[in-house]
Amino acid sequence: MTAIGDHANPPNDPTRQGLVPLPLSGVSVIEVGNLIAAPYAGMMLADLGAGVTKIEPPTGDLGRRFGPWQNGESVFFMAVNRGKRTEIIDFRSDTGRRRARDLVERADVLIHNLRSGAIERLGLGEEEVREYNPRIVYAVASAFGAEGPYATRAGIDIVFQAESGMISITGEEDGPTSKTATTIGDYVAATNLVVGVCAALAEPGRPGRRIDVALRDSLIAVQGGWNAIAFQRDAQPPRIGTASIFTAPNQVFDTADGQVALAIISDDHFGRLCTALGLEELVDRYPTNDDRMAAAGELARVLNPVFAAHPTDHWLAALVDIGLPIGRVMTLAEVWDDPQVRHNEMVVEYEHPVAGPIRMVGSPIRFDGRASTHPEPPPALE
Repeated sequence: MTAIGDHANPPNDPTRQGLVPLPLSGVSVIEVGNLIAAPYAGMMLADLGAGVTKIEPPTGDLGRRFGPWQNGESVFFMAVNRGKRTEIIDFRSDTGRRRARDLVERADVLIHNLRSGAIERLGLGEEEVREYNPRIVYAVASAFGAEGPYATRAGIDIVFQAESGMISITGEEDGPTSKTATTIGDYVAATNLVVGVCAALAEPGRPGRRIDVALRDSLIAVQGGWNAIAFQRDAQPPRIGTASIFTAPNQVFDTADGQVALAIISDDHFGRLCTALGLEELVDRYPTNDDRMAAAGELARVLNPVFAAHPTDHWLAALVDIGLPIGRVMTLAEVWDDPQVRHNEMVVEYEHPVAGPIRMVGSPIRFDGRASTHPEPPPALE
């Protein structure tokens, strides 16, 4: 195996296109992924400058079979696969297995999210790979963990949300439970995997590491505050809809023409809010956050008709300028048209060789004031 920077830049390395080199320029990554977790991690690494080669079977990543479609190309697949080159490999043939070994032998990183035993059947299990590439960073996103009683269980996001406790705390108090709309476990686990990979690449001497991230663990971890309450009270926290279990008022309010999300996180914030609303008497009635939390429902009932009396723009004009955290509840179309979103280059456009013009979400990471999103579109299955 070559050290980082010793091999020629892969075809999709941004340095080949005259762009400012990004931190992972020169790093070679092999991705053996399906659907979201490993592919999103691979896309993040590509956005950070790595040259990412995605190994796919002749039938392609399973994500290519999910709609919606644009000129026959899966929009689902394109959302998490920009900036990579695809190598089609038939692992049933000796030629295919030799090609896969050749790619992995020259790589710095291998990432995958295949089920337990599947990667070994392809000849790319960790033990076998380390025989010819001992310094590789071998990164695995699994459902419940690489070892343990659930290691061989199949998993998918709704299962992880259910078995992490996330569904149990999501929804209105008097209504049914709910899950988050997005498959959040995949994206959080992928981000964790990238953090682990970057840490391993930065380690002096690069001894080679195995990185393991479980999707269920990732969801458990992001519920830090809720877990703390459950530990402290030794009881299940209640579902509270859009409200906060820590501060009040902190929730969504209906306006005359929409909704706003308002978060009051200090006594000073509450004083400014009451002054702006002409409700100064509430400061004496609820002077501390503990007082407000104890009467959160009552306080919301006082504020509901006040916010409902004026349109959203009125409340933004009145409260943004006095430093209160408030925002309109937007549709996705409104988000993409937002001036700050456009300024941050969070919507990027590509010319896909098959699908034609496509829009994608950009990278939230910026380097030296510039978006790190990779300049190449997702690969077609050729």
